[in-house]
Amino acid sequence: MNRTVVMGFLLTLASAFFFAVSGPIAKTMYAIGWTPGSVVLIRLAGSAILLLIPSLIAMRGRWDEVRRHWKTVLTYGLVSMAGVQGFYFVAVEHLTVAVALLLEMTAPMLIVFWIWARSRTRPATVTFIGVVVSMIGLVLILDLRNSSISIFGVVMALAAAVCLASYFLVSAKDSISVPPVALTGLGMGVGALAMSIIVATGVMPFGAVAADVDFGGATVSWMLPMAMIVVFTVGAYITGIVGLRYIGATVGSFVNLVEVPFSVIVAWLILFEMPAPIQLFGGVFILGGVGFIKWGEARLARRVARREVVVRSDELAGV
Repeated sequence: MNRTVVMGFLLTLASAFFFAVSGPIAKTMYAIGWTPGSVVLIRLAGSAILLLIPSLIAMRGRWDEVRRHWKTVLTYGLVSMAGVQGFYFVAVEHLTVAVALLLEMTAPMLIVFWIWARSRTRPATVTFIGVVVSMIGLVLILDLRNSSISIFGVVMALAAAVCLASYFLVSAKDSISVPPVALTGLGMGVGALAMSIIVATGVMPFGAVAADVDFGGATVSWMLPMAMIVVFTVGAYITGIVGLRYIGATVGSFVNLVEVPFSVIVAWLILFEMPAPIQLFGGVFILGGVGFIKWGEARLARRVARREVVVRSDELAGV
């Protein structure tokens, strides 16, 4: 394993940790009267401001690249920034952090089907096994015997999964020559603008209270958790983009699954919140299913590579 791949793994792990911490921290703000709209807006706007100067420095003399990839930048801001965060933080308001995150982690399945539809290449059989196992885990997480689970929260978490799949696919494009810091900063700016419109129109109400927060049993000012959310958001996206460009979307989405145990631990420490045993069991099924999916993708990649070798050999023989 070369140094670039190792660096990609380490950066993706760091990104997963930063993302995992943000959910539980945001939920502490809900307890004092903050709304998902206010948390996401301040998170995006604060991150955009924090990255403004680094983005301008990174883009010096390279604005033509932004104009050339403006659709990607726009999609990244609307879907990977505003979409992922907006849907996920609404889901966290109605579900436990772990359940919302596990539902969001179905994104690798969506990536598989998207690549299948685009390439017209049928996934390996083991991939389908992984999908079935993950679907079983999904049913267990929903805990259908427990009528108190929020269907609205489930829909929001699955919408976040769709947006997360887009984040992996866009971030992994090494053909995009926009520097990672600038792509993150521009995306944050687009996302903040989108969230401003959403909040102003009342789609996601804005509610903020200047009060102390119960942070894992300690009383702290609301400014501390909000500052942590902004800083961790910047760290998550920058390390995520760089890491995914090193190791790719499929491998990166698999490594990113460690976000689940990270989030469970942080939610337990900060919120004293744990999912039901059957939901944890379902989480094991989802993670195991994704493992099968990744195994299938590796087998498919080898199969395609062998086919390309045969085609080249036939072409040379024809010459």
